[in-house]
Amino acid sequence: MGSPEWSGERSEPTKRQSVPDSLRHGFEFALAHTALRTFGALPRNWALRLGAGLGAFARSPLRVRLPVVETQIAEAFPEHDTAWVRATARACYRHFGREAAEIVRLDLFGQQDLLDRIRGADEAKAAFRSEEIRGLGAVIVTGHLGNWEAAGAAVSQLGMPLAAVVKRQSNARFDDLLVQSRRRLGIEPIYMEEARARMPDLIRSGVSVALVADQDARNRGIFVPFLGRPASTFRGPARLALDTGAPLFFGAAIREGEGYRAIVEPVRTARGGPDAERELTRGWVERLEYRIRLKPEQYFWFHRRWKTVPDVADEPPNRPTGTAETHERY
Repeated sequence: MGSPEWSGERSEPTKRQSVPDSLRHGFEFALAHTALRTFGALPRNWALRLGAGLGAFARSPLRVRLPVVETQIAEAFPEHDTAWVRATARACYRHFGREAAEIVRLDLFGQQDLLDRIRGADEAKAAFRSEEIRGLGAVIVTGHLGNWEAAGAAVSQLGMPLAAVVKRQSNARFDDLLVQSRRRLGIEPIYMEEARARMPDLIRSGVSVALVADQDARNRGIFVPFLGRPASTFRGPARLALDTGAPLFFGAAIREGEGYRAIVEPVRTARGGPDAERELTRGWVERLEYRIRLKPEQYFWFHRRWKTVPDVADEPPNRPTGTAETHERY
């Protein structure tokens, strides 16, 4: 699979680094390195059980963001009782602990191990081929559902050069670890601060761009319905597709037993202007919501998704002037 040239340059770190930060970053890197060795040395079933156990430990006794998780599940599924909400939250913690272990092993043992356990690859290829790309890459938008790192790795192995927008980590050594891991999986990272300038050129050169865009967009977003409430949603994926003429897809990798189900669905609009941006945004959010309702324990409820409240339901707020974040426009 060919790939264009990327600089991947990191700006020079500041020289005025505090000793506590240096110690903390060293500890974080040592912890990540230990996790790599531990999960890599264990048989796969044991590694995933250990990851699930660590996820359960984060829920109880640590209670990591437990009130946020349970409150958001309860508000998204008001038809269910407290026992169901708690059981779903418990399964959610175990799921993401297991997926963390899976990602570590995916990096160590390569894409083929993943592809052997992916269902729906042929359907995913057919979905991509159903759109007339005309030499362009695609815009692939997803949410924090299932295993988004596995989804990116699977797409890259379908023969599509793929870049993904990522957040630069403050710990440079840990950031390098993540960058190299993603590149081994066939995913070229684009830092958020570089994405606005780079994504259109990548799309036009035939590289597909993936964005995880389901966090709260604050007062820069479009309000669209999501799990029963208006949610401020990044307009970047829709805007990028409209500006470049690239097709927009919703994608995900949903856990099914020992493997994953690949989901790739085109998102289209027949409208123009601002209505097209809203319709495309609403389209991919509806697809994400449908999948969450099928597998609520596989959604990352730890983010405060509805933190921004609209002045008028389902209407975008006044957008501020000045600099924009990556997902706001691209």
